[in-house]
Parts: sequence; structure tokens; C-alpha cells
Amino acid sequence: MGLRIDRVNQEIRKKLVEVIQEEVDDPTMGIISILRVETTRDLSLAKVYYSVYGDKKAIPYAKQVLSKMSGFIRHRLGEKIRLKFLPKLEFFLDDSIEYSVYIHQKIEEATRNDPKTD
Repeated sequence: MGLRIDRVNQEIRKKLVEVIQEEVDDPTMGIISILRVETTRDLSLAKVYYSVYGDKKAIPYAKQVLSKMSGFIRHRLGEKIRLKFLPKLEFFLDDSIEYSVYIHQKIEEATRNDPKTD
């Protein structure tokens, strides 16, 4: 990716965090963390990767709310960021952090149970 697109991605991510905290504050969704944004070169689409901290039941609800409110979030984002073309937002759950924690726990578990490590 080009330097310009990287800067745009970072700025969109930063402003999305603000918009979601200020405008989409719903405790039922859990805590939403925007992990990264990947924008196409022509700025027509921004894939927004997020994670949800809290109850597992909040994950499908958070996806539903973010998808339903994407137009509103995009509008509010447009008020906070100056771009000639504001990309359409698509939200994707990124569970890589949760998966990493799971793998780390399994490795520790296996290491504790391995007689060779004593």
C-alpha cells in the first residue's frame, strides 16, 4: 500500500473510534475496538476490522448494530475527516487477538503438563 493510503487508513481508524465512542454507545454491544482499516486505492470502500470485548453474546449484536448504523457512522465520519471521496464502510469481526490468547493458553497448558520442562 502507498503511504497516502496508509495515512488515510490511520486517520479513518482514529476518527471511527471517536464516532463509535460518542455516537454508538450501546452497553449491550460490549466494548468495541477498531483494530485496523483497509481502504481501496480509489477510496470507494473501507474494510473496518473490529473486536468485541465482553460477553460472547454481544458479538452478533455488535455486528448487527455496526452494519445497520454504517450509513450513520459514515456520515458522522464525514463531518470529522476531510476527504474528496469518503469510502463506504464494511465492518468485519477480527477475532485474531482472542485466538492468540487461546493458543497461548494451550501452549502454557501443554508446557505445564510436560514432564520434560520440570
